[in-house]
Parts: sequence; C-alpha cells; structure tokens
Amino acid sequence: MVSRLLDAFGKGLGGGYDIGCKFKTTLSRSSLGEPARLLAHTSLVGSFHGHAHGRLCQLDHLATYIEGLSLEDLEGCEHAFSKSNALASTVRYSGMFHHRQTIANYFEHNDEYDVYANLCVCTFALCIVLTHLYSHVPP
Repeated sequence: MVSRLLDAFGKGLGGGYDIGCKFKTTLSRSSLGEPARLLAHTSLVGSFHGHAHGRLCQLDHLATYIEGLSLEDLEGCEHAFSKSNALASTVRYSGMFHHRQTIANYFEHNDEYDVYANLCVCTFALCIVLTHLYSHVPP
C-alpha cells in the first residue's frame, strides 16, 4: 500500500498510523526504505495515540508538531468508532445478521448526512477565510 501511495503522491507524503514511529523503522528496513527516503516520506502518529509515546518520538512524529497539518489530528477512525459505540446497547441481544445490518446502516447514514454536511460547512468556512485573506492582497 505504501508503494502505491508513494507512486501516486510522490515527494513529501506523510502517513498517520497509531504506531507511526515503529512503522518508520519497519519501512526503512524494507525494500521500500530507499524510495521512501528519496521521496521524503514521513511517518506520523495521531494526536490521541501520540501522547503515550516518548518525548523524542512525539517531537519527530506527533501530528501536533508537524507544520502544515493545522488542526488535523489523524484520528478520523478513532472518532468514527467512538461515535459508533452507542450502537452496542441496541444490538447486544441481536443475532449476527442484525449486528451487521445495524452497523452498515449506521455508517451509511453517517456518510450520507453527517460527514458530507460537515465537509460542506468546513469548505464554506475555509472559503470565507481565504476570501478575507486574499481581499487584503494587492493585485
């Protein structure tokens, strides 16, 4: 997968992973180590998991300290699964079919109504900020 990402995105790619610091070591020792170094690949640790790592690891890999990530915490999956924990009580005594059906319906609804609506709000807010910033730049 990393090979495909490096081919598709090229130089300066960063990947967030719960154990990004260990993954960096594994990647550097693999056959992809040299291409990853040449393309300046960065292994990152999400903000939630990063605080369990050592101080030096945090300085090198924690999303909080990486310029250009802004407020991104690299924990999208953590947020999704945390929200889905509310399903546990509703499917506790259901059979396997209804477990899967409920989970599939939940994530389908989440994709359709929550995620895209939030993306629209974020995109709109970003447009307003950029319009304001560029309105002060002389032509």
